Parts: sequence; C-alpha cells; structure tokens
Amino acid sequence: MFIHAIRGLLAGVAFVAASGAVQACAGPCGSPCGSPCGGPAGPAVAPAPAPATRTITVMQMVPETYETTRTVYRTEYVNERYTAYRTECVPVVRTCTKTIYEKVPEWRDQVCTTYKCVPTMECRTTYKKVTVCKTVTTVTRKCVDKGHYECQLVPAKPGLFARAKKCCGCDDCCDSCPPMKTKRVWVPCPTWVETPCTKVVKCTECVPCTENVCVNKRVPVQTTVRVCTYRCVPRTVTSTYTENVSRCVPYEATRCVAKCVPVVEKVTCCRMVCKPVVKEVCCTPCCNPCCTPCCPKKCCH
Repeated sequence: MFIHAIRGLLAGVAFVAASGAVQACAGPCGSPCGSPCGGPAGPAVAPAPAPATRTITVMQMVPETYETTRTVYRTEYVNERYTAYRTECVPVVRTCTKTIYEKVPEWRDQVCTTYKCVPTMECRTTYKKVTVCKTVTTVTRKCVDKGHYECQLVPAKPGLFARAKKCCGCDDCCDSCPPMKTKRVWVPCPTWVETPCTKVVKCTECVPCTENVCVNKRVPVQTTVRVCTYRCVPRTVTSTYTENVSRCVPYEATRCVAKCVPVVEKVTCCRMVCKPVVKEVCCTPCCNPCCTPCCPKKCCH
C-alpha cells in the first residue's frame, strides 16, 4: 500500500507541472496568447504571430517491471503412519471354585403315637321329647258400649209458615230465637270386658333319662416307624470355564493428511517510477502591451 501511495503522489505532481506549463502563455488579464487584451482605451494590437514550440522536461510516472520472490503456502496431501487401537474379544480360560450342598438320605427308627378307635359302653344321661297335655287359662278382652239414651233440646228446622213470614219480612222480635224440640240422643260409654277362657293345650317337653350308649373311644398306641431324612452335606467343586474379554489391541494404520507447505517462487511485478520526460509544447508570444521584445521571458515561461 505504501508503494501505491507514492506512485499516486508522483502522478499528481507530474499532472500539476504539465498544466502549469500550458497556462504560462496566458497574459495578465487571463486571456490566451494571440487574443486581444480587453481594455477600454488600449492601443491598436498587431495580429498574432505564428505559434512557436519549445522543449521542456517533465517528471512523469512511468511503469517499470521487475522480478522478485514471494513465499506462498500450498496444500499438499501426505500419507502418514499412526498407531490406532481396536477392540477385540479374546477368550480367557478361568477357574472357579464354589461350594455346593448335596442332600444325603438317612434312615432311622422313630417312635410315633397313633390313635385307635375302640367301641366302649358308657352310661350317659340323655333327653327324650314327651308330649304333655296342659290346661291353660287365657283372658279375652272385648270392648262393650254401655251407653244410655237421654232427652236433649235441639234446634228444630223452621216450618213452611215461618219461612213464608221470613220471606215477606214480617218477622217479630220474638221470632229471633230459633224453635227448639226434644230429641232422644244415645250417649256412648265404651267399656272393656275381660272374659276368662280355659282350654287344654298339647306341648312337647324334654325329659332326662339314663341309658347305656356304645361310644368309639380313641386309645393311643405307640408304634415304631422307619423314617427317611435328608441331611445337607457341603462339597467344594472346582470348574473351568472360558470367558470372552474385551481388550484394546494397537495396530499401525495409514491416513492421508493435508499440510500447508511454504513455497518460494519468482514473480514479475510492475511499479510506477517517477522519471524526467522531454516534451515539446506550443508557446505563442504574449499579447500584453507591457511585454517588450527585449523581455520575452518575463511573459512567456
């Protein structure tokens, strides 16, 4: 980046120098050479002479090629050997010792008690059912009405004549009392009457009695029996068995690995160099009246 910045700066300087050389022919009024100067009361101007050329030297950026070396990194694939591990099942013979118990039969005599049923006559008290007639007295209750008749005064219904007078509005003050009549009314008097009743009833009774009964009686009997029992006897047994054991086994393997390898190579580069360049430029005499033939360098540079 620093080289490119220097090249740009030198190119700008060359451009400014070239533009200054072209504008050197301009007069004090800013008009180009060969054109009349603008003034309100100026003297007559002679026609412009033919343009003249001049050789100048300008500093200009010129491309220049050169050879150099640079280091680049390239990816290369290389086969390398490494140690890998794999799991394998390896049979291993092992010995196991264990204790087992065996049942051993043993015969022995054992005395046991059994019971035998023997018929025996025994005197026992039993109960028999006997039907007996008994006299039972019961009382029957009955509700009896022992009332009587009484004569009572009760309101009588008005007759046809009384109802006609009432309809005609001819009621007297003495007629405000209703007519009464004598009626025979029964007055109740309920009374409970108890009547004894005697009857014969048959019933069953249990009567105790003594009698001889044949009973099976259990009698213990001692007998000798041959019994087989089992006894656990420990025994040590050694057995051999094969077991598969997982193991990591190393082995050599090959793999392809990518590596960055630095490589130095020659390259051709281009750079801008500031060099002096000889050029021919057009230069016309100045039209400024202040310029004299004796001093042409003061106007045209």
